[in-house]
Parts: sequence; C-alpha cells; structure tokens
Amino acid sequence: MKSLRKTGTTVVALTMLVFACGTKSPLSKELTGLSPAAQSGAVNTGAYNISLAAPSDNDNTVWTYTITKNDQAKDASYFILDLGNRGAEGPTFANIVSAKVNGADWTGKITNTSGNTACDIPSANFVKVDGLGAADQYVIELKLDTIYSRVKTTGWIKSGASCAQQVMDGPGYRGYQLSSAMESDAALQDKPYNDINTYMKKFGFDYTENPHCTGGYGGDPNGVHCAAELDPYFNKYVFRFNIHIDPVIDGDRCSSGTVDRQRNEMKSATNNTTWAKVQGNWDEWQILEWKFRLAPGFQPTTSFCHIHQLKAQDGPYNGSPLITITPRANSNGSNKRIQIIHSVDGASTGKGTIVDNIPLSDFEGEWVQVKEEVHYTHNGSYSCKIVRVRDGKVLLDFKDDNIDMWRKGSSYIRNKYGIYRSLAGGKLNQNPVGQSPLLKNESLWLTDFRVYEKNPNPNPTAVHD
Repeated sequence: MKSLRKTGTTVVALTMLVFACGTKSPLSKELTGLSPAAQSGAVNTGAYNISLAAPSDNDNTVWTYTITKNDQAKDASYFILDLGNRGAEGPTFANIVSAKVNGADWTGKITNTSGNTACDIPSANFVKVDGLGAADQYVIELKLDTIYSRVKTTGWIKSGASCAQQVMDGPGYRGYQLSSAMESDAALQDKPYNDINTYMKKFGFDYTENPHCTGGYGGDPNGVHCAAELDPYFNKYVFRFNIHIDPVIDGDRCSSGTVDRQRNEMKSATNNTTWAKVQGNWDEWQILEWKFRLAPGFQPTTSFCHIHQLKAQDGPYNGSPLITITPRANSNGSNKRIQIIHSVDGASTGKGTIVDNIPLSDFEGEWVQVKEEVHYTHNGSYSCKIVRVRDGKVLLDFKDDNIDMWRKGSSYIRNKYGIYRSLAGGKLNQNPVGQSPLLKNESLWLTDFRVYEKNPNPNPTAVHD
C-alpha cells in the first residue's frame, strides 16, 4: 500500500547506565563507531551527575540509570523519563516489565501520571519513578519488553521545590539497535580532505567521492569542497559541502568519462564486513536519520541534482540508485521543488517519481530532520518523513509498503549524502564549459547522522538476486 500520511517514528531499546561523578563505563562493541557526543552520556543537572553507558551484553532490555548527588544537594523525590520521543514507534509505560531502585523491587512505585509535580512535562508518554527518598545514589533499573534503540530524550529529577530537566539518552525505536552516529567536530575546522575522510571512517562513513583530485577534469585538491563549520542555530560544528561552477573546480572525481556532471558526496563505508551495520543488506530493516540545510536561493535545473541516494555497491544492476532525494526546477528556473525518485535497473519494478511538487522554498535556509525507514527486499517497504526543525512543520511524509528495494546480484545498498548534479547540457572538457545558466555555486549543510538496524543479515556479504 502506498500513501502520503502523518506518522510517528519507530523506536528501539538498549541497556543504559548512568554513573556517578561523571565517569563513563567502557563502551560495548555494539556502540563502537559512535561519535564522541553519542558515546558520552555525561550530563550534569547541577545537583546531580548523570552519565549513560553502552548497553549490557547480558540483557539489553534493561536500562539502568545511576543518579548521584553532588555535595549539598537535596535528596531526590522522583525521576521522570520521557518515553514519547519516537511517537508510536517507541515504548510506552505498558512496555515496562519491572523496575528496581538500589536493588529493591520498585514495580509498584512507578506510574505514568505526574500527580502534584513541579516538573513541566510536555509529553503524555513517560514513566515516573516515585518515592526515591534519602540516598547519596539511586540506581534505577527499568526492564522493557524487548530491545529499543538508544535515542535522545528528556529526563527530570525532582528534589525539594526544584525540578531539573536534562537531555539524556533513552529507549527509542522498537526492535532496532543503534549502529552508528556521527556529527562534525570543532577539531576538523580548517582541516584538509584527508583528515575529514579519516574522521568519518571511524563511524562507518567515508568521503572519497569528491573533487579533491588532479589529472583529469574538474578537480582541485586545494579547493574547499567540505568543511567543518560552526552553525549558529545549533551552536555546534556541522559539515558544509560546496559545489562550484565559478570557477569550475568540481567534477566527478576527475573522471574523463563523466564530464557532464559534478559530484561532492560522502557515503556509508564501502566495506560490507566491518561496517555491514551501516549498510542495507538483504531482508534487513534500516532507519536512517540526518539533518540537512540547503542554501537560501538553492537553484536546481531540469536535470538531476541529488542530495541523497540509496545505491547498490555491487552487482550487474548498480548503475543508477534505488532512491534519490532530488531538487528539481523547470527550464526557466521556476517551480523549484523536492522529488523522491525510485528506479530499479534490470527490472520493470521501478516506480519513477514517487514524490513530487514539495516546495523547495520550505527548505531553503532551514534545517530539516529526515527519517527514512527501509526494508531491503524486492517486496520491500520505503518511507520518508522530513520535518522542519524550527517549527516542527511536516514538509514531506511518504510511505510505500510494496516497493522493490533491492538490486539483483547485489550484496548491499549504501547510503550517500552531498551534492551530485548534472551540468544540464554542459561538459567539463569544453571551453567554455557551456553549462546551464541556472547553475551557480551551491552549499549543503549536514549533521546528526544516525543509523539503526533491525533483523540484521547473519551473512551480509552474500550476493542475493
């Protein structure tokens, strides 16, 4: 079934540990490859120190929060955890099997009602761990009915007349595990391509499909094609991808065979062994989350200009991507819009443009949150929801539960982000290039990559028809 609709988000669970005094537990192998921001759960509410660790290898349905008072802090009366950060796809109070505090059975002292509380809780889906009382440390264990992915949520600690609110990790997508998370870093500012690529590789991504090259067409190893830039909205460093037409320093990796296009993209690592957990493998479910911002006045043409691709790495039918998110315009530059396009090489199951006429003006100069969910089979599923960060407006919401999401003879599908555009009739080996007059220098900002996986393929390198 195919539909345009409003949806919530899917959720997953892991074990989580909050340590006293800001110390961190060793990360389990499951979360190796997360960015420093994702690895460190250390938070400070002022009166209490909280840090979150990796899931337990013994029981990844138990989330353990250890809350420790600072000097002179009052005893805590209760702890509240928001469970509604992923909507209908996450846990509710009914999914909590049992609870403990400092080893004692606390199941009868948890509730999903706030009662007479000083905490301003906007969510209707939360758990309140009541009756904490006098202690220097509170070890709170919440056992859920299944696994849930690790996501950002909100917690509250009530002590005396005050209620401290803090962003922390909590259970998210049901049945999923967090595979990787990456954002930029201040240490990358003014760093060259190789340093950015090395950084991305730690999280299962790479930055090799770019114009940092010589010896061909449209390459410049000294050009600023990707940079870490401090974003004023989030007050943190994000990735900025640039594509140039004045001067023409960007081609497709200096290739003499593709002189009609420009490419500046990052992608999931071309490695289906160590980094199988960031790839789409046969019969797996995957959730991809990221944020992007297009430059104000971003101008597409009638030709392709992809800012995201799902594309087979190998096999006889890996020429074109399965899915693209593509800005498009009419020949005079009007009707600027966002499309989602589906295609399948070597088969008649491609559906073409499955989303069209989403106004590009709603995206220009705005941060948006993207969530894709994919089931990688021939009778697969694909959904994409894009929400504007500033005001929560849903810009795009699409789902198709009967769509071919595989390429015959392939072993995995990789995810790609950046700018990959046609010169709209021009060629890099012409002088002048002769590109469309609509083309100009453009930028795309990217951050907050998170990959979740469900039903992982036990043999991900196997080719499947």
